[in-house]
Parts: sequence; C-alpha cells; structure tokens
Amino acid sequence: MAAPAYSEDLTDIDLAESGSTGVAVNYSGGGGAAPAFGADLGMQGGGCWDRQVSAHERGVVFNQSPGAGAVATGVHIFQWGFVATPGITDNLATRGAYLICGTGTNATVQFHVEGNDTYGAAGRVGRCYSYRYVTTANTGSVPYRTVNGSPGATPTYFGFGIKTTASAKGANMGCDAVRYGTGAYLTAGDSGDPATFDGFATQNDLIGNRWGILTNVGGSYELQGYFVIGQNNSKTATLAYFDDSDVNILIADTPHTEDDFTRILIDHASTEVYWNNISITALGTNNPGLFSVLDSSATVEITGGTWTGLGTATFSVGCVCTGVTFRGCDFTFANSASFVGCTWAKASNISAVSSSDLSQLDGCDFISDGTGYAVSISGTISSDVAMSWNCTDSGYAATNGNTGNETIGCSVDSGKTLTINVGSGGSTPTIRNLGLGTVTVVSSKTLTLTDIPTGVQVTIVNSSTRTELQNSTSTGADITYGHSGGETVDILLMHNSYDPNASDIYDLTLPSSDSSIKFSMTDDLNFDNP
Repeated sequence: MAAPAYSEDLTDIDLAESGSTGVAVNYSGGGGAAPAFGADLGMQGGGCWDRQVSAHERGVVFNQSPGAGAVATGVHIFQWGFVATPGITDNLATRGAYLICGTGTNATVQFHVEGNDTYGAAGRVGRCYSYRYVTTANTGSVPYRTVNGSPGATPTYFGFGIKTTASAKGANMGCDAVRYGTGAYLTAGDSGDPATFDGFATQNDLIGNRWGILTNVGGSYELQGYFVIGQNNSKTATLAYFDDSDVNILIADTPHTEDDFTRILIDHASTEVYWNNISITALGTNNPGLFSVLDSSATVEITGGTWTGLGTATFSVGCVCTGVTFRGCDFTFANSASFVGCTWAKASNISAVSSSDLSQLDGCDFISDGTGYAVSISGTISSDVAMSWNCTDSGYAATNGNTGNETIGCSVDSGKTLTINVGSGGSTPTIRNLGLGTVTVVSSKTLTLTDIPTGVQVTIVNSSTRTELQNSTSTGADITYGHSGGETVDILLMHNSYDPNASDIYDLTLPSSDSSIKFSMTDDLNFDNP
C-alpha cells in the first residue's frame, strides 16, 4: 500500500521564534512596550513576537532577504497575525489590523486585513493571511493599502501591526511565522489508504507546521492557495489516489491576492479522484477559487455536493459529475466530461456551461437570473450535426432571439444545420444563433394514456386531416405516444363492450411537455352480441 504524501512548497522567511529579531515599526506615537518574544499569543512553533499597542499604531517586522522568490510569478506571502483586543482596533479602512511588507521600516506597504467592523462575534483574532506584494496604495475601497515612503520591488521587511483607539492593558498584538509559496501538493495513496482533505489539514494544523493553506475551522476546511492532487511540491505530475466524502471547503476571502490564487487542480494521467458530497463555498469575490483537471486521462468522479460562488471550473473527458449543484458560479468548461442530473443556478458569467456537444449533459437543470445562456456551444458549427437535449430550464427567454438570455447560444455556419432533438423529460430550449446557418429544434414529448382495458383499440389521428398517427391495441399497460407538441388530435377508443361516445377525446392540442390522460371506460349498454 502506498501511503498518501502531503507536502507544500512554502519557504520560511522567518518563523518568529526566540532566535528571531522582532523590529519595532511605529506609525504613530509610542503607546506601548518594545517587541518581545513570548508564548502567550503564539500560533506557530514555540511562540511569537508580541508587543503592546495602546491608543497608537504600531507593528513588528522581521528583516530578512528571501530575494526574488518572494515575488516570483504566482507566489504569495503567508503571514500569521494575532490581535488580543479586537474591540479597540480601528476599522478596516483606517488600518485596524494590517500586514506589513517593504524594504525598510520607513518604506512599507500596509495591507489592511481587519478592523473592529470585521472581527465581530465569530471573527478569528489569530489567523494566517495571504497577499501578493505590490507597492501601490488603494485608499478608496477594498482592498485597502497604505504606502509609507518608497518601498522597493523586492521586499526585505515582513510583519504585522494594529492601530488601536484606546488603552490596552498588556501585549495585545502578535506577529508570527511568515513564509512564501503557492500551496499544497498531494501524491500517492491507494484505495485502501487514499489521500483526503482531513489528511492534509491534520499536517497543516500541527503547531510545528501551521502552514495556513487548508485549516480546520469548526468542522469545515478553509482553503487559500493551491491544492494540487497529482503533483509533488516541485510541481511535477505524480500520480495520486484521492477519495473523500461529506466535506465542506470554504475558499478564504483574500482581497490582497491575485484573483486566481486559490486553485484546486488535478494532474497526472493515472490519478484517481472520487468525491462524494464535497461542497465548496467562496467567501469572497476577489479570489473565488478555480477548479481544473489538467490531465485529460485522469479519472475524476464527483457525486453530489454544492459549489457556491466558485470561479471557473474546467473538466476533462475522464470526468463524470452526478447530482452536483453549481450555484452562482462562473463558467463550467465541460471539455467532453459527462454531467448527469446536475444543476446550474444563476451562473455569474455569460453562460453556465461551455460544451462542444449538448449530449454531454444528461437530465440537468438550468436556472437563470435573467442574463446569460444555460449552455454555449463552443466553437463554430461548420457541418450538419445533430445533438440531443433532455435538460430542463427556467427563467430563460421564452422565444428565440438575441437577448443573450436564451437557453442555448451557438454559431452555425452559413448553409449548415444544427438539429437539436429534445428528448423525454427535456424542456424545449430557446436559441440564439450568432451564425448564418440554421438551428432546428425537434421537440419530442410523451403523451401517456392510462387505465385502458385490455383489448381496446386506440387510434390517434390528426383532427383536421384525419391522418392516422398511431394505432395500437391495449394490453392493460400504459400506452405512450411521442410527439413534438402543438398538433391537434383526436383519440379514438374502440371495443364492443365500451361506449365510444363516452371515452373518445376530440380536438386535443398536444402540449409542449410530457403529459398523461387517465381514461374511465363506460359500458356500451346498446351493444348486442347474439
């Protein structure tokens, strides 16, 4: 058996232990003692560097030289900070609590992360914050940043600070471990000992580690940064076996990161991933989290769960999603994956799903918020092609047009025809065709006739032309008739023992949905069979 391997690519800048040197940064006044090492407010390792901040604005930084690696492409800084007096911090906009990064104590950027208006009753006063180092101010809205002096491009000072509006009785601010990197990397495992979310989180949360990537928060797991299944921490594709159930993942709100910082990635051709009832919720909008299957040969089976507010989700041919709900998410790129009984509700982009073939969607449901397609057919259709559709939709445009809220968006070349065959259980989609070709929707609905006794001859004819559409003899089982809706028909029942005038149905307009009719037969008292 191959035990799962849980690793990360974080590089220590300073772990804020007793051998470190915490340097004071005073943005306003004295207001408290000098920095000192202690265990009281420690979050990682043996303790942290803390200080008293009393009715002033102060922090602690560590002078280190990690070099260009701390600002390399995709890399972010992970900084631990603790506030013992959240009630006397200033608000978020005016630097209640902030990360410090720069090239000198007088050349820093303050990245605002908390305040008395964000901590609240459930706010965590000690946590790991992630950010991408930039040297520009942003004072009008989130993400708030304050620049002091002229910080350079490659930072050498890293820390944490707070601004308080009243006196503090003792050390009330702690600055702990700071690292840089991208996140988590999981490999190995097998069906008897698979990799799991809890397996990584257990390593993440060890006091000697406290990586701050996937943190257990009251039974759920808060994720920031990469979570890669099928790569080692050198980012080389390496097979993994991952199997987990009944887990809630929260994508941390990280206003100071790049918008694609948090990613769940699956790699390597032999990787197998099995998720059952895994729910993912984005807590913010700047970095809502991405999902992507990098290797088309990987086996990915996802059953159940609700994904809320997530960014783009990119699947591949080896993926099967069954009963997953995507609520308020960005694009889903199908890429030949199969989706069975899934729901997309109020997608945030111009389309809920991008797919080359509608047949990849089986019995799915789409709910519009008034803008965007349910499905956009990727690419241009340059040959005659037929696709099946058995999905349902609500809230989309009622007729074909150019509103951008039709059920299906496509582009069919001039002289070519896309035929969409609507199967049983599917609603008739509306179409927006951006090309010069033709889209034909063939809607096949089912009329079910029930409670017809054995031996009764059942004939369905067009009410106007009297053309026979179907003729059968009942065996006692339900009789079904497939149609495209809209036609007006008569249903004629004939048997010597039953009165046809009491059972026949005339001028029935077939609906554009599945329907059924229950018959109640009346004995023919006038029939004489000598």
